[in-house]
Amino acid sequence: MTREAPRKRILLLTDIPPCSNLTAGIVTAQMCRFLPKDELAIFCVMNPHLRPMLCDDLAGIEMKTVRKPTELQRRVLRGIRVGRAGAAAIEAMKRIALPRRLIRQAIAYGRAVGATDLWAILQGQTMVRIAAPVARGLGVPLRVHVWDPLRWWLDAHGVDPVNRRLDLALFDRTLQQAASCAAASIPMARHYEETYGVPSTAVIASIDPALAQAPPPKLISDDSVVIGMVGQFYASEEWAQLVTALKIAKWRVGERKVVLMTFGHERPPNDVPDEHLRFMGWMDQPEVIRTLAEHCDIAYCPYPFAERMAEVSRLSFPSKVPTYLAAGRPILFHGPSYSAPYAYLNERGAAYLCRDLYPSAVYNGLAHLIEDSTLYEATALAARGAFLADFTLPRMERAVRRFLGYEGGKAGQAHGLEVV
Repeated sequence: MTREAPRKRILLLTDIPPCSNLTAGIVTAQMCRFLPKDELAIFCVMNPHLRPMLCDDLAGIEMKTVRKPTELQRRVLRGIRVGRAGAAAIEAMKRIALPRRLIRQAIAYGRAVGATDLWAILQGQTMVRIAAPVARGLGVPLRVHVWDPLRWWLDAHGVDPVNRRLDLALFDRTLQQAASCAAASIPMARHYEETYGVPSTAVIASIDPALAQAPPPKLISDDSVVIGMVGQFYASEEWAQLVTALKIAKWRVGERKVVLMTFGHERPPNDVPDEHLRFMGWMDQPEVIRTLAEHCDIAYCPYPFAERMAEVSRLSFPSKVPTYLAAGRPILFHGPSYSAPYAYLNERGAAYLCRDLYPSAVYNGLAHLIEDSTLYEATALAARGAFLADFTLPRMERAVRRFLGYEGGKAGQAHGLEVV
């Protein structure tokens, strides 16, 4: 008589819940769908300013939400200037006092739901400060999930050098104590496994293969070219170089008028004339993919060249890339040659790669794709092939379940997803 393996109960410790209107929440939601609802509970430490739209199909998952402390260091507090030293002192006090309450709450909740594993998303200093203590308090394996290097978050939130150094050291110790790691890219997984000795798996945003669009043999129109851009403008300097190049060229490539079509919560930075911009606002992913396929000729993917962003470029992977590949559109990639997306797209031949920041480089790349019909068609075909090979839901499901410690056999058929 064989003994059944004990049933898992994963506690997800996150700062953004599974949802349909925030990028991290969309990917987390898809990961949650790979697990039976009764094997998952969520403890969400959320910024009170966020307004996530929760997913109806995940409504049955138990969830407790608490307030996340402010992570942005301010030198003016309630109208009083505290200066650099004061801001650092306040951060030090938050480091000592606030995590204790969050840790106690998370442990109590984890015990109440019978947690057997802790899946902790390490986004921001608060989550890094509480993840390992919660796992220790529950006596369960710690499975860490990293979207972007912590250094980038600390820079973006103006954290002072002393607290920054302490948080980075704590991040290192947390990775060393983890039982497994979900990383944002293959280079990140490889780097963390080599550096910390933690078994690491690349878990990248993926899409239902039924949404894949047929690649175009040529540009949609004979007199214009539409460039699609999805998501946030964190690579703002690169975007500015594209806009500068198009301004210099009077918004034309040869005889074709250039139009930028952008998708997201905010209009793009820099001045783009109304006749050359179509701001589509926020759309759900299937609609974005269909719109790109029907109305865009080229998908633009900027990635940071700045030295301060080098770690992000090397280790992270933009979620817009799978969306572009599913749309079957050739990608104009504008980023450094050492970056994770550059390495992947170069290997797959699914993009024209502009590895210089300057306006002339990105404009020449755009012109090559437009004017060389053979290159355009081949790049579009490679994009579809890359999507089907690497970014479908069954592949993502296998990676997620490996990370969460589901051993052997088929990865299950949660929510009707079949692994092939």
